[in-house]
Amino acid sequence: MITFLKNTSLALTLMVFLAACSGTQKEQKQTSQINEAEILLQYLEENGDIVNHPDIPFFINAEEIHNSQNGSNILVVDVRSPRDYRRGHIAHAVNVQPADILSYFEESIEPNSFSKIAIVCNNGQLSGYVAAILRMLGYNNIFNMRFGMSAWHDDIARRHWYANISDDLLGKLETTPHPKNEPGSLPVLQTGNTDGYSILRSRAAEALNINWEDVVIDYLDVLEQLEDYYLVNYWPISLYDQGHLPGAIQYNPKKAFRSEEDILTLPTDRPLVVYCFTGQNAAYANAFLAVMGYDIRSLEYGANSFIHQTMLLTQPPGRAFSERHVKNFPLQRDGLQQMTQQRNVPSEKVEVTTAQGGC
Repeated sequence: MITFLKNTSLALTLMVFLAACSGTQKEQKQTSQINEAEILLQYLEENGDIVNHPDIPFFINAEEIHNSQNGSNILVVDVRSPRDYRRGHIAHAVNVQPADILSYFEESIEPNSFSKIAIVCNNGQLSGYVAAILRMLGYNNIFNMRFGMSAWHDDIARRHWYANISDDLLGKLETTPHPKNEPGSLPVLQTGNTDGYSILRSRAAEALNINWEDVVIDYLDVLEQLEDYYLVNYWPISLYDQGHLPGAIQYNPKKAFRSEEDILTLPTDRPLVVYCFTGQNAAYANAFLAVMGYDIRSLEYGANSFIHQTMLLTQPPGRAFSERHVKNFPLQRDGLQQMTQQRNVPSEKVEVTTAQGGC
């Protein structure tokens, strides 16, 4: 009798164990069958569709920030390196690195209490990338300062925008069109989440935890290793037909990266290099693609880095950087002021000019 009870107990224990294993395997199978990228793409398209939004790249101009500094409800978040920030920044701007931006928004401030939050960098590309990711997460009061701190003061423009514009490829662009890939699949995401927002939050944190110097790329580096990249021309087809970088494939701005359009033609086995006129529109596309799991590169300064005069003379003012965009508003120079005070040398006088024109 005792032996029978022991055998019965053992059998029941075995049955419970097998049932538990079966349940775990079933859950694992269900999880493995979840296509996180499809869930994320659907969520993004149903909640703002930021990369294809008609108002991208959600610019704020330097003039608006300067003219509303006294008593305004605009927060300026400077995402440059601490060194660049110390060399000169907007008064009252807070310096937050991209990897820390989510914890700053979630733990240190009430984002919705500000009428606008302006993200700034040196040229408008990193700030556009960060602004796009924050917009995807539902922070609808986020704006990117057009042309970055280069629009704020000439000292910064000389080190960044002015130093990187050229006409090296004037008259040398290719006009041969290149076809897109056949539709394939989205990148494989493995956040372990099953709902759209949770997948997005996890992917956003990863996309922001980057060294921007590893993301940006010069057009010369692309041309020297064309076979290593999938080069995306992010211009209207009419301008693409007039001339584009060799090997570039045209994708329609604010339209192409939708599930019913061309996103499935993007390869998942090599880096994508997206370029536009200034790099600022492409920054939004790059942010979206990075969140979706693609390996991305951002072409520094866009077409202005190789056909600046063409952009300046044939395109609207916002597509080419020029002196008209530089306002020479006051810079807060924390490190330099401290040094000059220690040496008893008067701080350099900063020229302030009246805001003029521009877009």
